[in-house]
Amino acid sequence: MSRSPWSRRQFLGALGAGGAAALGAGSLASCSSAGSGSGSASGDGGLTFTLWGGDEELAAFKAVADAYQQAEGTTVTLNQLPYADVLPSVDSRIQAGDPPDLFRVSYIDIGRYTTLGVLADISDALPSGYSDAFTPALWKAVQDPDGKPVGVPHHTDCSAIVYNAPAFAAAGITAPTSLDQAWTWEQFTQVLTEVKGANGGKYPVAVNWQAAGAYRWLSFLAQAGGSVFNDDLSQVTIASDAGKKALTYTQGLYTAGLHDPTFLVQAANYPDETFPTGQPLSIATGDFNLPSLVTSATGFEWGATYLPRDAAAATDLGGNAVVVTDGPNAEAAAKFAAFLANAENMKSFCEATTVLPTRSDVTGLTYAVRPDLMPVFVEQATTIPASLVAASTSPVFTQVNQALQQQLEGAFAGGADVDATLENLQQAIEQALQQQA
Repeated sequence: MSRSPWSRRQFLGALGAGGAAALGAGSLASCSSAGSGSGSASGDGGLTFTLWGGDEELAAFKAVADAYQQAEGTTVTLNQLPYADVLPSVDSRIQAGDPPDLFRVSYIDIGRYTTLGVLADISDALPSGYSDAFTPALWKAVQDPDGKPVGVPHHTDCSAIVYNAPAFAAAGITAPTSLDQAWTWEQFTQVLTEVKGANGGKYPVAVNWQAAGAYRWLSFLAQAGGSVFNDDLSQVTIASDAGKKALTYTQGLYTAGLHDPTFLVQAANYPDETFPTGQPLSIATGDFNLPSLVTSATGFEWGATYLPRDAAAATDLGGNAVVVTDGPNAEAAAKFAAFLANAENMKSFCEATTVLPTRSDVTGLTYAVRPDLMPVFVEQATTIPASLVAASTSPVFTQVNQALQQQLEGAFAGGADVDATLENLQQAIEQALQQQA
């Protein structure tokens, strides 16, 4: 775990214009927000770990840190920050030569760091065969360009449909209870039309593609059989027949009056915030939102079912990794990362926070919140396409997501031409690839 020099100029240049803002926004893609932070160092020669998290997550992280101190005698100080502050803080501290020993990062942001040379190769700290238990695509997400692990894929999550049960029942709709019964796009449109008609014209759906969640539109692209890149990520393939089909369908949800128009791509609010009030009548949302919905959506019964499918079923890649910075405590930090993501600790974290494990040997989970609904998300997670994982963890994914925010807004809000929108996306992503080369 040798330390590589990284100057302030090199780091700023690699981030590029607007990079810090994009990094901070990107973390909105998963998990709930947290409050203000504490200090920046452990103060006793231990480790510092910068992260965000909701109450359940922070309690789960603290439990692991306490267990590690008891087992190894090493203190791990959790530096809790609000969502939007975590990555800008990490960037500033890296530039200043005082990085945290570990930090939490979403998969859609990790590609920027794995290519910058600011993370440590933790291979030597991992027990033999440690990586074998992890989902291959997610283990690959924490590797640098040389294939060396720089952290651990801590957990994942994905989107499914949460619906207002009485509203759907009023339309005589019974939601699918298994993935192979998931509605086709055509069936989904018919269901939404009937639900709207039976509930006084209330908007029947809103998808969670707001702000940094714009990338969730890629689920529809994958459902239509499309992808952002070719297999080796060298060519952009978003302007395709599948892309046209996906954009035409999703744009049609707005023009048909089925998607709540207040939830456009660049909206500052999120569907899960108003779902508890009774509109929209269904939302695409992540399993990590179940604890907050249990607290807020108390006025009616609600259930969960699968995202609609087209040529295939597909959902988005959510979740977070924990990575080790290339600093003087890298070896000790790597050992804690391995401990954090061992089978026992991963299971406890997932059960407490309603997220999904990244290890195949973590089974038989007993979720603390809505255990009746979690099987839907567990099964839906099996439809995260490998192509979407590869795209989401690519070094240029921040630029991909920014292009989606801009172009989808025009298509959904302004009715921009489908072909022109796809061509703009194609060009923007190709430019990002060229700049990365």
